[in-house]
Amino acid sequence: MLAAFNFAGADTLKERQAKVFSAIEKARPAVVCIQSRGARGMGSGSGVIVSADGLILTAAHVVDATGGKEGEGGDVSVVLPDGREVKGKVLGRDRERDSAMVQITEGKDWPYAEPAPGDSIELGEWCLAMGHPGGFDPQRGAPVRVGRVWVNNGNAFFRSDSTVSGGDSGGPLFDLEGRVIGIHSNISTDVSENRHVPIGVFHEEWERLKKGESWGDARRLMADSNDLRPKKRNNKSSGEKKPESKPEEPAAPAGPAKGDVWLGIKMDAAEDGALVSEIMDGSPAKKAGIELEDIITKIDGKAVGSTGDVASRVRAAAAGDKLKFTVKRGDKVQEIEVTLAARP
Repeated sequence: MLAAFNFAGADTLKERQAKVFSAIEKARPAVVCIQSRGARGMGSGSGVIVSADGLILTAAHVVDATGGKEGEGGDVSVVLPDGREVKGKVLGRDRERDSAMVQITEGKDWPYAEPAPGDSIELGEWCLAMGHPGGFDPQRGAPVRVGRVWVNNGNAFFRSDSTVSGGDSGGPLFDLEGRVIGIHSNISTDVSENRHVPIGVFHEEWERLKKGESWGDARRLMADSNDLRPKKRNNKSSGEKKPESKPEEPAAPAGPAKGDVWLGIKMDAAEDGALVSEIMDGSPAKKAGIELEDIITKIDGKAVGSTGDVASRVRAAAAGDKLKFTVKRGDKVQEIEVTLAARP
């Protein structure tokens, strides 16, 4: 599934279109689904293979959920584009920057995508988002969504307008050369904003992650997810600090008022809906009474089959709209009305 898009000028249409399809052909074979069964059932996220020996980049919150929450290491199942499943081992993770690595532990000569240089992300750059929203679907494969980078300061999370939803977490954002420029993060906290871990973060932490080191506090990730200001970071290779600069923040892409809303939850896949794994304080979901471990089974009477269903239905609403969530809490089923609010 390739989203519709407009190019800057008619004279570049064929050239850009050719680049898009060339990048898709090059990058798509490296996009994988990461699965594991834990105490809360089957968890599902995404990742991208970046070396022939099967090294995978993903998000820390994906492997925390599927590789043993707050634990070190852990085993996962890596689902390849053709539906085959191979074994993987969780390596290191930085919970504050939401970066992590997984190593495929069987086979060799895997198709892979090249990571872009750390300083290669440009404001306004065309990009391709891939992943497995709602989990792996053999009839669909990894959908492709086209967008542009519209907030970037190089050091914090950057944003694009490529549509992503639950299950895409840990999946890759590519440039038009088919290189990995970021990893999807924080996509279920506010469905109208899509944040990505810059590839430069992985370059800085590469050796620590490969060695299996884990550090950081996941609560800081939630607290800082709206903070796009540059953070001072040491350049270990030169011993110098990168200068701090004020980020350029252009206006968001024009569009209807719908979708510019905030729900305030993160979700994991569940057999009968979407399981609420995190709730932000002060969010519409929190105020309405949705709780951790609730399983969302319906919205306005329509069944929820995946985390992506929740994201798409919220994205289709506007601030002030009321949605009726049917949730399963333990052995009980109840309805909770949530009034959506404009994103902070």
